Amino acid sequence: MTNTAGIWGVGAVVSIALNLGAAMGLMAAMQPNPIADQPVPESRLDVEAHAVTRSDASEQTPQSQTAAEGAATGAKLVSGEIAQSVAQPKPALLQKSQAQTPSARAAPALPPTVSELASQLPSSARTSAEPLIAKMASALEPAVSTTKPVPAAAPDVMPVSIPTTPTSPQRPKPTALAPSAPPSLASLPQPADSTPAPRQVPEVTKSTAMLAFPSAGSVDPVSFAAFQSFMQPDATTGTDVRDSLDAVLSLPCARMQVSFDPETTTLNLTGHVPDPSQRGPVLDALQAQMGTDIAVTENLLVLPAPQCGALTGIADVGLPQSTDQITNALIVGADTHARAFRYVAGDPLVMSLTAPDYPAYVYVDYFDADGNVIHLSPNDRAPLQAVEPKSALQIGAESAADTGLFVTIGPPYGQEIAAAFAASAPLYDGTRPLVEPAGPYLAWLKERVAQKRTQHADFKGEWVYFFVTTAAR
Repeated sequence: MTNTAGIWGVGAVVSIALNLGAAMGLMAAMQPNPIADQPVPESRLDVEAHAVTRSDASEQTPQSQTAAEGAATGAKLVSGEIAQSVAQPKPALLQKSQAQTPSARAAPALPPTVSELASQLPSSARTSAEPLIAKMASALEPAVSTTKPVPAAAPDVMPVSIPTTPTSPQRPKPTALAPSAPPSLASLPQPADSTPAPRQVPEVTKSTAMLAFPSAGSVDPVSFAAFQSFMQPDATTGTDVRDSLDAVLSLPCARMQVSFDPETTTLNLTGHVPDPSQRGPVLDALQAQMGTDIAVTENLLVLPAPQCGALTGIADVGLPQSTDQITNALIVGADTHARAFRYVAGDPLVMSLTAPDYPAYVYVDYFDADGNVIHLSPNDRAPLQAVEPKSALQIGAESAADTGLFVTIGPPYGQEIAAAFAASAPLYDGTRPLVEPAGPYLAWLKERVAQKRTQHADFKGEWVYFFVTTAAR
């Protein structure tokens, strides 16, 4: 126990000694270091005095020029009464103004006087205000009573200037009213350095109307008349040429048409005749009508009987022939086939057609060399359907597996035709026999067309035919 107390006593003494030492060390560390004295800078100011020579300035008279006295120009104000004058209207214009407005213009009403205003006051108020009213009336009413209304200026009175000089008033002389002439171009101010622009002459292309004949020399009068018949169909000269051409083209069992090309002066002949020997005479007759300066070309086909007879029955069904050449003055003759098809042995009978420009039902028949008709559409393989306007149609089948009637080309070969009939209403119900004689069928079809026209007031129909050539190879 004694040892423990001694240890604690010794520890306390040691701790106090350490703390005192640390405090003394800290205080010594915080003391600033002494600063040595620094040398003080020295400055010096040198002042010197100098003697200055002084002098007195003498008085001098200023040199100036005296302005000459002259009369002052310009306006000046003078005191005194201002002269007044009254503008007088022209007699003629004044009479016109008085004639137009004799009593419509009245003098403006004068303002009420003080006495008139006082009379409107109540009696009690007027009695107390009489001294003041009398004073105001004596000061104001003389000036008011001497004021005269200024008459309104007439619209037709010519204004005149009023002189402002203190001289006696003068009436200006009347001036005549006359319209002033417009200034001429010569009197207008022109720039000093302006020069007149050169006159531009427009370029004019001159051309001479000439006939389209290729010959350098004189023109055959017959050719000239034929040329006029196509280019001027309404003229009296040359109209007989067109009639003569129509007569040449009108052969039995034939359909021919000519078209004139004015750029090449050529007459083109298309169509077909029943016999090849008829080509020569037809061309000779046309050349005689055209003269020596118009060439005649031909693309005639041969369509023998009975096909040409079937074509006559087709045209007699009662429907108009479809054509795009309704009013073309360069064409003479009946419309011919719309297209030519050529097949060889073994080819499928397939045709590409275009529907009319209205919803329709289309019937396509093939007329062979034996006088029979084959109904390509409609039939048991291709039922009747309404087609859209101007839609593309395919008649026939490429093979037996395709939709439509599959027919291949075989003997007898030759020149044959196919016809397409379009109608806005079905011509008959069901189907016809696939093959039947052409004559009886066309007669029956004619009756059906007449019946449909009776049943439908808006019935439409047309027909076209195609030239078909078949051969072994």
